[in-house]
Amino acid sequence: MEVVLDQPKAVFFDWDGTLVDSFAFLHAAHNHTRAQFGMEPFELEVFEGYFGQPREKLYAEIYGPENIEAAKGHFEAFVYANHADGVKPIDGSADILKTLKQLGIPCGVVTNKKQELVSAEIKNFGWQDHFVSVVGAGEAEADKPSPAPLLLAIERADLNLPANDIWYVGDTDNDLVCSNEAGVKTILIAPQPQTADLLANHKVDLHKNNCSEFAEFLLQYEVKRLKK
Repeated sequence: MEVVLDQPKAVFFDWDGTLVDSFAFLHAAHNHTRAQFGMEPFELEVFEGYFGQPREKLYAEIYGPENIEAAKGHFEAFVYANHADGVKPIDGSADILKTLKQLGIPCGVVTNKKQELVSAEIKNFGWQDHFVSVVGAGEAEADKPSPAPLLLAIERADLNLPANDIWYVGDTDNDLVCSNEAGVKTILIAPQPQTADLLANHKVDLHKNNCSEFAEFLLQYEVKRLKK
């Protein structure tokens, strides 16, 4: 049975893995960084366990507390030099944003990636007009899974809305915790069967396997708008 949800009045998104495909690129960026320390490269399966984690936790675990700042420097140099070509929109993500724009629903981005990088990628895709606020790593009192970045993004968007009218869309445990603790509607975009634990351990108001499915779900609101 299809889930029934009232049309949102604002939608906020995670970035990497939700709207854009950056997994292989970030895997390459960390392997470049590991090489600077003489470390063996990550296998894809191992790196997957780190994907989407808060930056401070990730760097400490991967490179050791004593190497955090140096690792950030190597990693960011690689990312700044290559991210314009390495990060691509996920199929269906542009359709999601187009439909929400047609509906007049403000959108934002809440991510554990640095804000200036995300903003550069948004500009590279020509998506500047789709987002009223973007909050990245280190801008709030804590990164995701804390709800602080999402609450800051809502504040920056100057939205005076009940939490129940706001959706947060993500693909990882961090996103679900952030959304649940902020009290907004929680939307999960991730393929089955990887979602079994996420769906069992968190409140999820809507689950779709990919962006195209979510874009199709949103069309019901556009149909209603056109019928008015």
